[in-house]
Amino acid sequence: MKENPSFLKEQIITYLGNKRALLSFLNKGFKVAKKELGKDKFSFCDIFSGSGVVSRFAKAHSNYILANDLEDYSKLINECYLANKDKDLLQNIKKHYKNLIQNLDFQKGFISELYAPKDDDDIKKNERVFYTFKNALYLDTIRQKIENEIPKELRHFFIAPLIYEASVHSNTSGVFKGFYKGKDGIGKFGGEGQNALKRIKGEIELKMPIFSNFSCEFEVMQKDA
Repeated sequence: MKENPSFLKEQIITYLGNKRALLSFLNKGFKVAKKELGKDKFSFCDIFSGSGVVSRFAKAHSNYILANDLEDYSKLINECYLANKDKDLLQNIKKHYKNLIQNLDFQKGFISELYAPKDDDDIKKNERVFYTFKNALYLDTIRQKIENEIPKELRHFFIAPLIYEASVHSNTSGVFKGFYKGKDGIGKFGGEGQNALKRIKGEIELKMPIFSNFSCEFEVMQKDA
C-alpha cells in the first residue's frame, strides 16, 4: 500500500521553519533504522512537531507515534491529521461539514476587527493588514460556527484545515510577526512589490481534512520539551 500523496503535500501550514524539505532525508534515515532494527515498522517520537509534517510522513512507517509541541495550533493539527481513517468517522465529518458551510451568516469577530482593514481599497494608517476583510470575516464566522455547532470531540477536524487556510491566505511572507507594508509604512497587500497577490487575496474556503492511507496508534502531547 502506498501513502495518499495529498496527505504529504496538502493542508500543511506554511511558515518559515516547517520541515517539509527534510522528508527525503528522513526517508533515508527511516530505511536505515528499519534495517538496523530488523522491523518494517517502528515507534516514532516527534518531540518538536510544529506543522506536524514529520509525524505525517512517519505514519506510513510506524506502529506508534508520539507527537509533541507546546503550541495549541500544533496539538490541533496533530489530533486531526494523525487520526486513523475510519468509515464511520468520515461519514460523521462529512455530515457536519455539509451543515457547517451552508447558509453562512457572516458575523464580525476579533480577526476582522483587529487583523484586517475596514476597507481593502482604502487602508488606513495603524490598521493591521494580515487578511483581506472578506477572508477575516470568513475566519470569524466559520470559527464561531465550529464552536457552536460541532461536537467538541470533532472540532479539531475542522479547525486544523481552517488554520491551514489562514496560513496560506495571509498578507505575510511566512513570518506572522508582521505583514506586508508599502514604503509609507501603511499596510499593503503584497507590499510595495505587490508580491503573491493571488495567494494573499485568494478566498479562504474550509475544506474536508485529508487522511493517511495508513493506520497506527498515536498520542498527541503538549509538553515543554
